[in-house]
Amino acid sequence: MTTPMTTPTTTRTTTRTAVFAHLRAPGLGDLLQRNIGLALVRRARPATAVTLVVGEDLAARFGPALTRHTYATDVLPCPQRGEADPRWPAFLRTLADRRFALAVVDPDSQGLHAGHARAAGVPERIGLPQDRPGDEHITHPIRLPRPLWGTPDLYEYATALAAALGLPAPPRPGDVLPELPRTRGVRPPTAGLPRPLVAVHPGGAPHWNRRWPLEHYARLCARLAAELSASLCLLGDEAERPELELLRHAVLTRSPRAVVHLEAGADLDRTANVLADADLLVGNDSSLAHVAAAVRTPSVVLYGPTGTEYLWTRIYPYHRGVSLRWPCQRLRHAAGELAGRRCAHGCVLPYQGPAGPYPRCLADLPVDRVWPAVTARWASPHPVTIRSTP
Repeated sequence: MTTPMTTPTTTRTTTRTAVFAHLRAPGLGDLLQRNIGLALVRRARPATAVTLVVGEDLAARFGPALTRHTYATDVLPCPQRGEADPRWPAFLRTLADRRFALAVVDPDSQGLHAGHARAAGVPERIGLPQDRPGDEHITHPIRLPRPLWGTPDLYEYATALAAALGLPAPPRPGDVLPELPRTRGVRPPTAGLPRPLVAVHPGGAPHWNRRWPLEHYARLCARLAAELSASLCLLGDEAERPELELLRHAVLTRSPRAVVHLEAGADLDRTANVLADADLLVGNDSSLAHVAAAVRTPSVVLYGPTGTEYLWTRIYPYHRGVSLRWPCQRLRHAAGELAGRRCAHGCVLPYQGPAGPYPRCLADLPVDRVWPAVTARWASPHPVTIRSTP
Protein backbone atom coordinates (compact mmCIF):
# COMPACT_ATOMS: atom_id res chain seq x y z
CA MET A 1 0.00 0.00 0.00
CA THR A 2 1.31 3.45 -0.91
CA THR A 3 2.01 5.76 2.01
CA PRO A 4 -0.75 8.40 2.27
CA MET A 5 0.20 11.47 0.27
CA THR A 6 1.20 14.69 1.95
CA THR A 7 2.30 17.81 0.12
CA PRO A 8 6.09 18.28 0.36
CA THR A 9 6.99 21.64 1.83
CA THR A 10 8.70 24.23 -0.36
CA THR A 11 9.42 26.65 2.45
CA ARG A 12 11.97 24.47 4.23
CA THR A 13 15.42 24.50 2.66
CA THR A 14 16.35 21.09 1.27
CA THR A 15 20.10 20.74 1.39
CA ARG A 16 20.36 17.68 -0.85
CA THR A 17 18.04 16.04 -3.37
CA ALA A 18 18.70 12.76 -5.20
CA VAL A 19 17.21 12.06 -8.62
CA PHE A 20 17.29 8.31 -9.35
CA ALA A 21 17.69 7.66 -13.09
CA HIS A 22 19.27 4.23 -13.54
CA LEU A 23 18.23 4.02 -17.21
CA ARG A 24 18.58 1.08 -19.55
CA ALA A 25 20.37 1.81 -22.86
CA PRO A 26 19.54 5.54 -23.01
CA GLY A 27 20.53 7.83 -25.84
CA LEU A 28 21.71 11.40 -25.50
CA GLY A 29 18.22 12.69 -26.25
CA ASP A 30 16.82 10.63 -23.36
CA LEU A 31 19.32 12.25 -21.01
CA LEU A 32 18.58 15.78 -22.19
CA GLN A 33 14.90 15.23 -21.50
CA ARG A 34 15.81 14.56 -17.85
CA ASN A 35 16.62 18.25 -17.57
CA ILE A 36 12.86 18.80 -17.40
CA GLY A 37 12.62 17.04 -14.04
CA LEU A 38 15.91 18.42 -12.76
CA ALA A 39 14.85 21.98 -13.53
CA LEU A 40 11.49 21.44 -11.81
CA VAL A 41 13.28 20.22 -8.67
CA ARG A 42 15.42 23.35 -8.69
CA ARG A 43 12.36 25.54 -9.17
CA ALA A 44 10.55 23.89 -6.26
CA ARG A 45 13.56 23.94 -3.94
CA PRO A 46 15.97 26.63 -5.11
CA ALA A 47 18.53 26.06 -2.35
CA THR A 48 18.91 22.34 -2.94
CA ALA A 49 21.94 20.54 -4.35
CA VAL A 50 20.73 17.99 -6.89
CA THR A 51 22.60 14.72 -7.27
CA LEU A 52 21.81 12.68 -10.39
CA VAL A 53 22.17 8.97 -9.57
CA VAL A 54 22.78 6.88 -12.71
CA GLY A 55 24.33 3.55 -13.67
CA GLU A 56 28.08 3.27 -14.04
CA ASP A 57 27.87 2.59 -17.78
CA LEU A 58 25.78 5.69 -18.35
CA ALA A 59 28.09 7.82 -16.20
CA ALA A 60 31.13 6.59 -18.14
CA ARG A 61 29.51 7.08 -21.55
CA PHE A 62 27.94 10.49 -20.96
CA GLY A 63 30.10 11.89 -18.17
CA PRO A 64 30.83 15.32 -19.72
CA ALA A 65 27.23 15.75 -20.86
CA LEU A 66 25.90 14.91 -17.40
CA THR A 67 28.23 17.29 -15.59
CA ARG A 68 28.22 20.20 -18.04
CA HIS A 69 24.83 20.11 -19.74
CA THR A 70 22.29 19.14 -17.09
CA TYR A 71 20.77 20.91 -14.10
CA ALA A 72 22.33 18.43 -11.69
CA THR A 73 24.90 19.66 -9.19
CA ASP A 74 26.83 16.40 -9.33
CA VAL A 75 26.59 12.80 -10.54
CA LEU A 76 26.72 9.67 -8.38
CA PRO A 77 27.34 6.35 -10.22
CA CYS A 78 25.31 3.35 -9.11
CA PRO A 79 26.48 -0.29 -9.46
CA GLN A 80 25.33 -1.41 -12.87
CA ARG A 81 23.89 -4.75 -11.74
CA GLY A 82 21.95 -3.27 -8.84
CA GLU A 83 21.33 -5.48 -5.83
CA ALA A 84 23.15 -8.39 -7.53
CA ASP A 85 26.41 -6.42 -7.34
CA PRO A 86 28.53 -7.11 -4.22
CA ARG A 87 29.19 -3.36 -3.96
CA TRP A 88 25.49 -2.62 -3.44
CA PRO A 89 25.62 -2.39 0.39
CA ALA A 90 28.48 0.11 0.13
CA PHE A 91 26.47 2.13 -2.38
CA LEU A 92 23.49 2.26 0.02
CA ARG A 93 25.83 3.48 2.76
CA THR A 94 27.02 6.22 0.41
CA LEU A 95 23.41 7.26 -0.16
CA ALA A 96 22.84 7.34 3.59
CA ASP A 97 26.02 9.36 4.19
CA ARG A 98 24.79 12.04 1.75
CA ARG A 99 21.77 12.67 4.02
CA PHE A 100 19.37 13.39 1.19
CA ALA A 101 16.14 15.05 2.28
CA LEU A 102 14.29 14.16 -0.93
CA ALA A 103 14.55 11.48 -3.61
CA VAL A 104 12.79 11.78 -6.98
CA VAL A 105 12.56 8.48 -8.87
CA ASP A 106 12.55 8.70 -12.66
CA PRO A 107 9.70 6.57 -14.10
CA ASP A 108 12.22 4.69 -16.28
CA SER A 109 14.68 3.98 -13.46
CA GLN A 110 15.63 0.28 -13.48
CA GLY A 111 16.48 -1.45 -10.20
CA LEU A 112 16.89 1.80 -8.27
CA HIS A 113 13.66 2.84 -6.61
CA ALA A 114 11.95 4.46 -3.63
CA GLY A 115 12.66 1.42 -1.45
CA HIS A 116 16.37 2.07 -1.74
CA ALA A 117 15.83 5.73 -0.86
CA ARG A 118 13.91 4.66 2.25
CA ALA A 119 16.68 2.21 3.21
CA ALA A 120 19.14 5.12 2.93
CA GLY A 121 17.03 7.23 5.30
CA VAL A 122 15.57 9.63 2.73
CA PRO A 123 12.35 10.92 4.34
CA GLU A 124 10.53 12.26 1.23
CA ARG A 125 10.27 10.05 -1.85
CA ILE A 126 8.54 11.13 -5.06
CA GLY A 127 7.76 8.60 -7.78
CA LEU A 128 5.22 7.33 -10.30
CA PRO A 129 3.43 4.20 -9.01
CA GLN A 130 3.70 1.53 -11.73
CA ASP A 131 3.04 -1.75 -9.88
CA ARG A 132 6.78 -2.27 -9.58
CA PRO A 133 9.11 -2.93 -6.63
CA GLY A 134 9.49 0.12 -4.40
CA ASP A 135 6.06 1.61 -5.11
CA GLU A 136 4.96 1.00 -1.50
CA HIS A 137 7.77 3.29 -0.29
CA ILE A 138 6.69 6.33 -2.33
CA THR A 139 5.53 9.09 0.01
CA HIS A 140 4.48 11.59 -2.68
CA PRO A 141 2.97 9.82 -5.71
CA ILE A 142 3.06 11.43 -9.14
CA ARG A 143 -0.56 11.47 -10.34
CA LEU A 144 -0.76 11.66 -14.13
CA PRO A 145 -3.82 13.34 -15.66
CA ARG A 146 -5.92 11.64 -18.30
CA PRO A 147 -3.66 11.58 -21.40
CA LEU A 148 -4.61 13.88 -24.24
CA TRP A 149 -3.33 11.46 -26.91
CA GLY A 150 -3.91 8.07 -25.32
CA THR A 151 -0.49 7.77 -23.67
CA PRO A 152 1.11 10.38 -21.39
CA ASP A 153 3.33 12.97 -23.05
CA LEU A 154 6.13 14.94 -21.42
CA TYR A 155 3.89 17.89 -20.65
CA GLU A 156 1.51 15.72 -18.67
CA TYR A 157 4.39 14.17 -16.77
CA ALA A 158 5.94 17.58 -16.07
CA THR A 159 2.71 19.01 -14.67
CA ALA A 160 2.21 15.93 -12.49
CA LEU A 161 5.78 16.11 -11.19
CA ALA A 162 5.37 19.82 -10.48
CA ALA A 163 2.30 19.04 -8.39
CA ALA A 164 4.12 16.29 -6.48
CA LEU A 165 6.96 18.74 -5.76
CA GLY A 166 4.45 21.21 -4.32
CA LEU A 167 4.80 23.91 -6.96
CA PRO A 168 1.80 26.25 -6.70
CA ALA A 169 0.97 26.33 -10.43
CA PRO A 170 1.64 23.98 -13.35
CA PRO A 171 4.20 25.14 -15.90
CA ARG A 172 3.00 26.41 -19.24
CA PRO A 173 3.87 24.09 -22.15
CA GLY A 174 6.44 26.49 -23.60
CA ASP A 175 8.16 26.84 -20.22
CA VAL A 176 8.62 23.13 -19.48
CA LEU A 177 11.87 22.55 -21.37
CA PRO A 178 14.76 24.49 -19.78
CA GLU A 179 17.52 25.90 -21.93
CA LEU A 180 20.53 23.67 -22.37
CA PRO A 181 23.45 24.70 -20.14
CA ARG A 182 26.34 25.42 -22.52
CA THR A 183 29.33 27.66 -23.06
CA ARG A 184 28.08 30.94 -24.47
CA GLY A 185 29.98 33.65 -26.27
CA VAL A 186 32.04 31.19 -28.34
CA ARG A 187 31.98 31.98 -32.05
CA PRO A 188 30.69 28.81 -33.79
CA PRO A 189 32.39 27.61 -36.98
CA THR A 190 29.22 28.42 -38.93
CA ALA A 191 29.09 32.09 -37.88
CA GLY A 192 30.47 33.43 -41.17
CA LEU A 193 28.26 31.38 -43.49
CA PRO A 194 25.63 33.16 -45.63
CA ARG A 195 22.06 33.16 -44.30
CA PRO A 196 19.73 31.41 -43.96
CA LEU A 197 21.67 28.58 -42.34
CA VAL A 198 20.03 25.14 -42.23
CA ALA A 199 21.57 22.42 -40.07
CA VAL A 200 20.94 18.91 -41.38
CA HIS A 201 21.25 15.75 -39.33
CA PRO A 202 20.75 12.63 -41.49
CA GLY A 203 22.02 10.16 -38.87
CA GLY A 204 20.92 8.47 -35.70
CA ALA A 205 21.54 5.47 -33.48
CA PRO A 206 22.43 2.44 -35.66
CA HIS A 207 20.52 -0.08 -33.53
CA TRP A 208 17.18 1.38 -34.66
CA ASN A 209 16.88 2.66 -38.22
CA ARG A 210 14.89 5.89 -37.99
CA ARG A 211 16.67 7.55 -40.91
CA TRP A 212 15.18 9.27 -43.92
CA PRO A 213 17.06 7.97 -47.01
CA LEU A 214 20.27 9.85 -47.72
CA GLU A 215 19.15 10.38 -51.32
CA HIS A 216 16.05 12.21 -50.07
CA TYR A 217 18.27 14.46 -47.95
CA ALA A 218 20.43 15.18 -50.99
CA ARG A 219 17.43 16.33 -53.01
CA LEU A 220 16.09 18.44 -50.13
CA CYS A 221 19.47 20.08 -49.49
CA ALA A 222 20.02 20.88 -53.16
CA ARG A 223 16.58 22.47 -53.27
CA LEU A 224 17.32 24.52 -50.13
CA ALA A 225 20.50 25.83 -51.73
CA ALA A 226 18.92 26.53 -55.14
CA GLU A 227 15.55 27.99 -54.12
CA LEU A 228 16.31 29.62 -50.75
CA SER A 229 20.05 30.32 -51.19
CA ALA A 230 20.52 28.52 -47.88
CA SER A 231 23.89 27.53 -46.47
CA LEU A 232 23.99 23.98 -45.15
CA CYS A 233 25.71 22.52 -42.10
CA LEU A 234 25.77 18.72 -42.12
CA LEU A 235 25.92 17.39 -38.55
CA GLY A 236 26.73 14.00 -37.11
CA ASP A 237 29.08 12.04 -34.91
CA GLU A 238 32.45 10.75 -36.09
CA ALA A 239 31.00 7.37 -37.10
CA GLU A 240 28.60 9.18 -39.44
CA ARG A 241 31.33 11.09 -41.27
CA PRO A 242 31.25 8.77 -44.34
CA GLU A 243 27.50 9.36 -44.78
CA LEU A 244 27.99 13.12 -44.35
CA GLU A 245 30.72 13.09 -46.99
CA LEU A 246 28.44 11.19 -49.37
CA LEU A 247 25.67 13.70 -48.72
CA ARG A 248 27.95 16.69 -49.31
CA HIS A 249 29.14 15.18 -52.61
CA ALA A 250 25.56 14.47 -53.71
CA VAL A 251 24.44 18.03 -52.87
CA LEU A 252 27.38 19.66 -54.69
CA THR A 253 26.79 17.43 -57.70
CA ARG A 254 23.23 18.75 -57.94
CA SER A 255 24.00 22.33 -56.87
CA PRO A 256 27.73 23.10 -57.44
CA ARG A 257 27.51 26.60 -55.95
CA ALA A 258 25.96 25.44 -52.69
CA VAL A 259 27.70 26.36 -49.42
CA VAL A 260 28.07 23.09 -47.49
CA HIS A 261 29.86 22.91 -44.13
CA LEU A 262 30.51 19.50 -42.55
CA GLU A 263 30.68 19.16 -38.77
CA ALA A 264 31.37 15.61 -37.55
CA GLY A 265 32.44 14.33 -34.15
CA ALA A 266 32.09 17.61 -32.24
CA ASP A 267 31.35 17.55 -28.52
CA LEU A 268 27.92 18.52 -27.25
CA ASP A 269 28.99 22.05 -26.33
CA ARG A 270 30.21 22.85 -29.85
CA THR A 271 27.24 21.10 -31.46
CA ALA A 272 24.80 23.06 -29.28
CA ASN A 273 26.44 26.35 -30.27
CA VAL A 274 26.28 25.40 -33.95
CA LEU A 275 22.59 24.59 -33.60
CA ALA A 276 21.95 27.82 -31.69
CA ASP A 277 23.53 29.66 -34.64
CA ALA A 278 21.35 27.87 -37.21
CA ASP A 279 18.02 29.18 -38.47
CA LEU A 280 16.57 25.67 -38.74
CA LEU A 281 17.40 22.02 -38.11
CA VAL A 282 16.09 19.32 -40.44
CA GLY A 283 16.77 15.83 -39.20
CA ASN A 284 15.68 12.43 -38.06
CA ASP A 285 14.07 11.56 -34.74
CA SER A 286 17.30 11.55 -32.73
CA SER A 287 19.30 13.43 -30.13
CA LEU A 288 20.04 16.59 -32.12
CA ALA A 289 16.32 17.35 -32.38
CA HIS A 290 16.30 17.59 -28.57
CA VAL A 291 19.44 19.73 -28.55
CA ALA A 292 17.83 22.09 -31.07
CA ALA A 293 14.73 22.37 -28.89
CA ALA A 294 16.85 23.11 -25.82
CA VAL A 295 18.70 25.97 -27.59
CA ARG A 296 15.42 27.31 -29.08
CA THR A 297 16.23 26.58 -32.73
CA PRO A 298 13.25 25.62 -34.92
CA SER A 299 13.29 22.05 -36.19
CA VAL A 300 11.59 19.87 -38.77
CA VAL A 301 11.78 16.26 -37.60
CA LEU A 302 11.04 13.29 -39.85
CA TYR A 303 9.35 10.49 -37.93
CA GLY A 304 9.66 6.85 -38.92
CA PRO A 305 9.20 3.60 -36.96
CA THR A 306 8.65 5.22 -33.61
CA GLY A 307 5.80 6.03 -31.27
CA THR A 308 7.37 9.24 -29.99
CA GLU A 309 5.92 11.76 -32.45
CA TYR A 310 3.57 13.29 -29.88
CA LEU A 311 5.67 12.66 -26.78
CA TRP A 312 7.28 16.12 -26.73
CA THR A 313 5.21 18.03 -29.30
CA ARG A 314 3.47 20.30 -26.79
CA ILE A 315 6.64 21.33 -24.96
CA TYR A 316 8.75 22.03 -28.09
CA PRO A 317 7.07 25.17 -29.48
CA TYR A 318 9.59 25.52 -32.34
CA HIS A 319 9.14 21.93 -33.46
CA ARG A 320 7.31 20.58 -36.50
CA GLY A 321 7.00 16.87 -37.21
CA VAL A 322 6.46 15.21 -40.58
CA SER A 323 5.16 11.65 -40.79
CA LEU A 324 3.10 9.34 -42.98
CA ARG A 325 1.14 8.32 -39.85
CA TRP A 326 1.04 4.63 -40.69
CA PRO A 327 -0.45 2.46 -37.89
CA CYS A 328 2.85 0.67 -37.18
CA GLN A 329 4.48 4.06 -36.52
CA ARG A 330 2.43 4.36 -33.35
CA LEU A 331 4.22 1.47 -31.64
CA ARG A 332 6.10 2.44 -28.49
CA HIS A 333 9.18 0.48 -27.38
CA ALA A 334 12.01 1.18 -25.00
CA ALA A 335 15.51 0.95 -26.44
CA GLY A 336 16.10 -2.43 -24.79
CA GLU A 337 12.90 -3.90 -26.24
CA LEU A 338 13.51 -3.27 -29.93
CA ALA A 339 14.34 -6.90 -30.71
CA GLY A 340 10.69 -7.76 -30.15
CA ARG A 341 9.34 -5.00 -32.37
CA ARG A 342 7.07 -6.10 -35.23
CA CYS A 343 6.66 -3.90 -38.30
CA ALA A 344 3.68 -4.35 -40.61
CA HIS A 345 5.96 -4.02 -43.62
CA GLY A 346 8.72 -6.35 -42.43
CA CYS A 347 11.26 -3.52 -42.29
CA VAL A 348 14.81 -4.29 -41.23
CA LEU A 349 15.37 -2.96 -37.72
CA PRO A 350 19.07 -1.89 -37.57
CA TYR A 351 20.68 0.66 -39.89
CA GLN A 352 22.88 -1.17 -42.38
CA GLY A 353 24.21 1.68 -44.50
CA PRO A 354 23.27 4.55 -46.84
CA ALA A 355 22.26 2.12 -49.59
CA GLY A 356 19.45 0.86 -47.35
CA PRO A 357 17.17 -0.82 -46.78
CA TYR A 358 15.27 2.00 -45.08
CA PRO A 359 11.93 1.66 -43.24
CA ARG A 360 9.04 1.95 -45.65
CA CYS A 361 7.43 4.71 -43.60
CA LEU A 362 10.51 6.87 -44.28
CA ALA A 363 11.48 5.62 -47.74
CA ASP A 364 7.96 6.44 -48.95
CA LEU A 365 8.00 9.93 -47.40
CA PRO A 366 8.74 12.21 -50.38
CA VAL A 367 10.65 15.48 -50.40
CA ASP A 368 7.49 17.26 -51.55
CA ARG A 369 5.81 16.35 -48.24
CA VAL A 370 8.73 17.73 -46.22
CA TRP A 371 9.27 20.92 -48.20
CA PRO A 372 6.16 22.82 -46.94
CA ALA A 373 7.20 22.24 -43.31
CA VAL A 374 10.68 23.59 -44.09
CA THR A 375 9.51 26.69 -45.94
CA ALA A 376 6.93 27.48 -43.23
CA ARG A 377 9.86 28.59 -41.08
CA TRP A 378 10.48 31.58 -43.34
CA ALA A 379 6.79 32.29 -43.82
CA SER A 380 6.49 33.08 -40.09
CA PRO A 381 9.35 34.42 -37.93
CA HIS A 382 7.51 33.40 -34.74
CA PRO A 383 7.52 29.97 -33.08
CA VAL A 384 5.71 27.49 -35.29
CA THR A 385 2.31 26.19 -34.28
CA ILE A 386 2.64 23.05 -32.20
CA ARG A 387 1.50 20.36 -34.60
CA SER A 388 2.65 17.58 -36.88
CA THR A 389 2.27 17.43 -40.64
CA PRO A 390 0.46 14.32 -41.92
